[in-house]
Amino acid sequence: MVIMIDGRKFTTILSIDGGVRGIIRATMLAFLESELQKLDGKDARIAYYFDYIAGTSTGGLVTAMITTPNDKKQPLFEAHELKKFYFDENPYIFPHEPTQTAQIIPEWLEIWAGWVGQKVEKVAEVLSWVEKETLRPKYEGSVLRDRIRKIVGKTRLHETITNVIIPSYDIKFLQPVDVLLADVCIGTSAAPYYLPSYHFKHTPSRGLPREFNLIDGGVAANNPSAKGMSPSKNVAHCLKNIDSSKLLVLSLGTGSLKRDEKLEVKQDEPWGIFQWFVGPKDTTPLLDVLTTATEDMVDIYMSAFFNVSGYIDNYLRIQDDSLKYTEAVLDDSRKENLEHLEKIGNQLLEKPFSALNLETGLLEPINNTFKYKDALAQGRQTSSSR
Repeated sequence: MVIMIDGRKFTTILSIDGGVRGIIRATMLAFLESELQKLDGKDARIAYYFDYIAGTSTGGLVTAMITTPNDKKQPLFEAHELKKFYFDENPYIFPHEPTQTAQIIPEWLEIWAGWVGQKVEKVAEVLSWVEKETLRPKYEGSVLRDRIRKIVGKTRLHETITNVIIPSYDIKFLQPVDVLLADVCIGTSAAPYYLPSYHFKHTPSRGLPREFNLIDGGVAANNPSAKGMSPSKNVAHCLKNIDSSKLLVLSLGTGSLKRDEKLEVKQDEPWGIFQWFVGPKDTTPLLDVLTTATEDMVDIYMSAFFNVSGYIDNYLRIQDDSLKYTEAVLDDSRKENLEHLEKIGNQLLEKPFSALNLETGLLEPINNTFKYKDALAQGRQTSSSR
């Protein structure tokens, strides 16, 4: 594909953040693809317009869904079908049931009662339960793995419609390799605490077999924009030598809670492990802070990179930093929550086009009459020659 603007050739990059709030980004993708179809016909697909698509965690799964070819060499999924996938599959991937915390508290009361009453047998039973429930992931993960394998089948990374970058973190060793797309998607979605890490073996056509021990790519690159620009392991060296005037980057976030003031640590009330892992409404403050931090740092770096080079218009980040803390729960698969997230995505399209203020770290409107949907529509007008 070749994107030409004013006679100049551009390399186009789409970056898709991770997180179950992916319904928000799915809304963005559906709108963008509908705009492209207005221009180039009903067969237009997002994968045809980007040289690289990078996605982390469930963003990696979305990347696979829109770039894996079917029997007709077209993407398996149209963008408007992504939201249906979230609604249909999330309740099975993250079954809504009492949380471990809600289960543990009554059990600990039983322990206390058993201790007082000398009920040694009951204490041993409860301790065995606590060991099993607290030393394993919250969800078993087999449903997600089965769904991924069913979707992408035996497709390998090099067989996708366009170049894809799906970060996953190997807790022992990290190296690019051409493996099954399903293995990569399972690995990048293995969020610590929620889903089990993923181990598999790979024997390349040349070289020695090796083992992978993968967890969610969000621990290192929940916002994979920089990886999309520099697929090499040496990101800093690559960016230093990149001509930003020839890049067009679209980065889709899944919302953050920067403006929510619920996370406050008071001097006289220091947090321990319980508060960091078990927040209000079954939230996980530690994981939220870690993933949001990586997203923000990449966004700050990308904004500064394009700003200093004089091509800030070549970088578009669509993000909402006004989510409430309870709207950011990773595994809330209730239908009413998914519908609420879809509503947030549609509202985001109508919000004024904003950019990151490097001083405050917050998104600020540039033009109150120019909306995010206008930015996407304008972008599709420059992407017609492919």
